[in-house]
Amino acid sequence: MKILFASHSAALAGAEQSLLHLVREATERGHTGTVVLPEPGPLADRLREVSESFNVLILPNRLWIGRRFNVVVGAVRLMQAISDVPRYLAHLRSGNYAAVVVNSSVSPVPLIAARLAKVPVLQIVRESLLTNPMLKSALPKSIVKRLIHTYSSSVICISQYVAAQYSYPCQIVYPQVDRRFFGTNSKRPPIQDLPPFRAVICGTLSPEKGQADAVRAISIARSLGTDVELDIYGDGRAQDIHQLESLIDHLKVRDFVKLRGSTSDMLSVYQGADVAVVCSRNEGFGKVTAEAVLTGRPVIAYGLGGTSEILEYGGGILTAPSPNDMGAALHRVFAQPGLLARLQDEAHASPIRTRLSRSAQLVIDSVEELRPRQTH
Repeated sequence: MKILFASHSAALAGAEQSLLHLVREATERGHTGTVVLPEPGPLADRLREVSESFNVLILPNRLWIGRRFNVVVGAVRLMQAISDVPRYLAHLRSGNYAAVVVNSSVSPVPLIAARLAKVPVLQIVRESLLTNPMLKSALPKSIVKRLIHTYSSSVICISQYVAAQYSYPCQIVYPQVDRRFFGTNSKRPPIQDLPPFRAVICGTLSPEKGQADAVRAISIARSLGTDVELDIYGDGRAQDIHQLESLIDHLKVRDFVKLRGSTSDMLSVYQGADVAVVCSRNEGFGKVTAEAVLTGRPVIAYGLGGTSEILEYGGGILTAPSPNDMGAALHRVFAQPGLLARLQDEAHASPIRTRLSRSAQLVIDSVEELRPRQTH
């Protein structure tokens, strides 16, 4: 089966990491095809490492949803996206593809092109379309959702939280997590035997991910008597990094909070921590939450979005979305004997492990089911 995978980005954030797992699964099943990226980037190199059966092709793929897409900017971007469709369409018509997989809902280009080429298309919706303030569009979100529903042959949402906002019929499949995290149930020694209490927060540095709240929570926890340190992993815009650095200095926690940059070895990061902290307010799923739980590390998180969906299986503490509540929860885990060990046991036994172990398989199963079908 010849498949075209369409990515809205050539970076290596959560959506792109999940795409790597899908391409690997498709390759292992004997499928071939192309992964289309909007520009060169680190994802292209990783794709070549993962599969020799899928080519990498660069085609323009402008977005209809973005961080600064007010009515004027959004309208311009939408027209630019429509102008990208002919090249996509020409490639689809000449490529003899059996199916298209669109890896994000923020670009209409591959979806429209697949519809025009009459190639069945599986749309993966990874975004919390209604509640994420970072996702803006010139089109009302109701129209965006309606167009996705109309143009797709099949839709997968990555959590119940995302599916509720999409609101049309869909299949729910959690994103695949790196295979290295499965079978890693190592425990850290008790806090008293290995001070200080170590927390980590991982993800792109941005207001949406809430690293500033995590820094404030550390300051509050320390004021309550918690010997806690925080490592922050991830890259971001220079402006966001500068603001975070300024906050660290303002709160006088420079000795206890470190910006570590990005890393390719998240498994070791979690293994070296006691807990993971998640301060996202609109996480569609919460890949870092899932990774931490699979590693046996409890998660202290805001009880919002897909994060709460993962932790309803156990293995963490959900708090109100405020640094005060997060700081108090960190202090409680540090101060109450046996609480950390109980949360670790819950993480080890979490049923989320079973659901995540077959995610890529379920997506490619859905792609294979498209073969005899036509777009509706």
